[in-house]
Amino acid sequence: MAPRPYAQTHPHLRAALLARIAAGELPTAVCAEPGMPCYGSVYAWARADPAFGAALADARRRGAWRRRWRFDEAAAKALLARLAAGEPLTVVLRDPAMPSRNVVRHWRATQGEFQGEVHRLLAAQDRARKARHGQSRHRPWDARLADRILVAVTRGAPLQKLLTADPALPCRNVLIRWRREQPDFDQGLRAAVAVGQRRRGRAAAGCTPALTELIVARIREGASLASLSREPDMPSKATLYGWIATRPDFAGEVIKACEDREDWYGDQMLIAAEAGDPATALARRHARLQNRPGRKWRT
Repeated sequence: MAPRPYAQTHPHLRAALLARIAAGELPTAVCAEPGMPCYGSVYAWARADPAFGAALADARRRGAWRRRWRFDEAAAKALLARLAAGEPLTVVLRDPAMPSRNVVRHWRATQGEFQGEVHRLLAAQDRARKARHGQSRHRPWDARLADRILVAVTRGAPLQKLLTADPALPCRNVLIRWRREQPDFDQGLRAAVAVGQRRRGRAAAGCTPALTELIVARIREGASLASLSREPDMPSKATLYGWIATRPDFAGEVIKACEDREDWYGDQMLIAAEAGDPATALARRHARLQNRPGRKWRT
């Protein structure tokens, strides 16, 4: 007569083994303890006894579920400490040492005290962010701030850096909502971003001969560095004056162009006078160019 399987001769041992595995303990850890069957014996029983094999598989599934979703007090305390330090929850959950997003969601659904503490810390972070930036998710449309954003972006300011650097401006989420609610603003911002990118690219490319020639030609026709900087495809005012300070060849070309511009203004006023036009607008603009504070760099 063949010997009976070990699991059948020790039902209490079998029940204890299945209970511990179902509670989340690993089979290898349970079998390593004194008085418990070895790992190979347990799986030999499972092959010899289909009922025990099915019970073992079910216990392993339940144990895996418990290990995944079981509340870990130490991990929860570490997570709460990082939230209290001001780290966003999304950043904390990217850390491989922290529980996954789904696990934390399960903990918040099943652990009332943990959920209350997480809610309190997230609310404190939100209040601190609003106090720091003066921003609100429900901030109403402000045409003045929208125009300010368009002007700055057109002049070459990166949009995200602009919003981060100026607390008076709306946050990214508010800006997204404004763009959705105000199609004209969205269209204008798209154009401003494209112009700003071209301007930054032109500034990054440096003072090329072609650009110098274009700037000089525009100055000879009555433009100033300030008026040129307001045009979409031109460098900013700071960039132009920076080139004058650091590039003698560029500065020399601009000085000559400014001298030619004075002759151009004289010719234009003479033509206007001969035509019977008082040309007061030209005279005022010429006077501003003659007396502007920035003219000292030409001397």
